[in-house]
Amino acid sequence: MSHTYSDCYFCGGEVEEQLMSREIWHDGVLFIVEDVPTGVCIQCGEKFIHADVAKSLDRILEGNASPQKVIRVPVYSFA
Repeated sequence: MSHTYSDCYFCGGEVEEQLMSREIWHDGVLFIVEDVPTGVCIQCGEKFIHADVAKSLDRILEGNASPQKVIRVPVYSFA
């Protein structure tokens, strides 16, 4: 899946697609989705996701996909 991107909304830099991991909190549960096509500004680092990618992420969060793996994440208090 390859998308084209406009120049960066914030700085006007060129945006290139990269596959990235996304950490998403949904209903108090942390989900990690790997290999998400994401536009990344090569000048300022701002990230962009196309609407069809966001809809696919929503479907994953609705439980329409099985995870490839499950990991345990330790939680600490900064206090």
